[in-house]
Amino acid sequence: MKVLLGLAIDGGAQFLLVVLITRGLSTGSAGALLEAFALFTILSTVGLLGADVGLVRMLPRLRAQGRLGEVRPTLLVALVPVFFVGVALGLCLFFFATPIANLLFSAAHRRDAVTYMHIFAPFLPLASLMSTALAATRGLGTMLPYVVVQNIGLAVLRPALVLLVLTLGLGSQAIALAWAVPLALCTVAAFASTRFMLARAAAQDALTAQTAQAAPSARAIARSFWRFAAPRSVASIFGVAVLSLDVLLVGAMRSTREAGIYAAASRLAMVGSHALQALSKVLAPQVSALLARGDRLGLERLYQFSTWWLMALSWPAYATLAVFAPVFMGLFGQDYRTGAEALLILALAEMVDLGTGNMTTLLLMSGRSDLNLANSVVSVLLNITLNLALIPRIGINGAALAWATSILVTNLLTLIEVRVLLGVRPFGSGYYVVVTATICYGALELIFRTTIGATLEAVLIAVVSATLAYGILLAGARKLLRFDELREALRQRPSTVAPH
Repeated sequence: MKVLLGLAIDGGAQFLLVVLITRGLSTGSAGALLEAFALFTILSTVGLLGADVGLVRMLPRLRAQGRLGEVRPTLLVALVPVFFVGVALGLCLFFFATPIANLLFSAAHRRDAVTYMHIFAPFLPLASLMSTALAATRGLGTMLPYVVVQNIGLAVLRPALVLLVLTLGLGSQAIALAWAVPLALCTVAAFASTRFMLARAAAQDALTAQTAQAAPSARAIARSFWRFAAPRSVASIFGVAVLSLDVLLVGAMRSTREAGIYAAASRLAMVGSHALQALSKVLAPQVSALLARGDRLGLERLYQFSTWWLMALSWPAYATLAVFAPVFMGLFGQDYRTGAEALLILALAEMVDLGTGNMTTLLLMSGRSDLNLANSVVSVLLNITLNLALIPRIGINGAALAWATSILVTNLLTLIEVRVLLGVRPFGSGYYVVVTATICYGALELIFRTTIGATLEAVLIAVVSATLAYGILLAGARKLLRFDELREALRQRPSTVAPH
């Protein structure tokens, strides 16, 4: 439940943040700032080097196999390169801010863009270090630090400080600083949580003679860790490029104003991606433990019912976004209603993405980061090619179509790989129950939009009515959807996952 609570707070806070920025600044100024956010996201993911996924995979395995003496060295092997690469990226962002702005930002907003990059540069290593430290706590058996620090602390502090800045009338540069400063506080909290979890893990595992055995050398540990994490690093870069590069490309090939509109639409549509990522963070250690024990049946069940409930909770929201896209884009301001078609495309693509569940987690925890890398290369090349072809012609709708196509292709590839390599069937009986219930949900909303119109009142009436019917349908299928198994899986720690 804490994961769902954190996800709800995170999603709501991110939406509020974008609304504050788009309502508080002109469309062009908001676009420049949102472009800078996208650039920061790409660079901070580069700085992660795949260490987060590496720790989530390695730490549960080390504990399960009794190799407890390797836990701390593995964490050090992950953190040191992340720190130095993050510092290097921060320096590059600071000293090359002007040529980057000339390449990616409209002429009218380049000076502001340079200032944003100068503000963000010192925080780049902190963002990557925070994510790595929180990944370690997940690998050590708890989601609580991640939820409290990332989903609640960071997510709530940002809009709160931005609102304060807007109230004081301090301008866009102060907004950029208000967005970045919480990273410093949350990084300290993340490292404190990691230290606590290491001490608790040592106590739980009751360090025995097996722990005292000579651990491999630091070089051997590093070689083993980065053999897995390095391909994941490149895959992560490509993955975030698909999610964020299109905003920069719209700004470079069209205008900062259109980049702002597209960024607002994509931020709204990406809430589901955060849900998928949050669930993967909960389940990844358990998937790793199940794979280590060779429990394929347990793995398939975990994958299937987690996908069903991910769909059950998210698909109605995306159906609502698709049906009432003009209303939701209007929340950012009247200029943003022109992004309604882009939001419709993104919402439908996100439903497909969520409907295939945590396939990437299964692939990564099985050690096939090489395949994940190959899939990511295909995705980003397809995305960039389509963006270059479509954005000049049809603007932000082209960017949305490029993103949707790359998502569809990547998910299809991963689906085939998981089925062939792991023998995991992706769907199951509960899948079709959720699909049918969502179709009914969307149909009811279409009726209300047709009869009442695309208004906020219609949204409220449609959501209440459709949710009531949807809830009745899902309640009747509770056992089929294995809700009790999902609840138990969310409570379990990786060391306690039992074979089914």
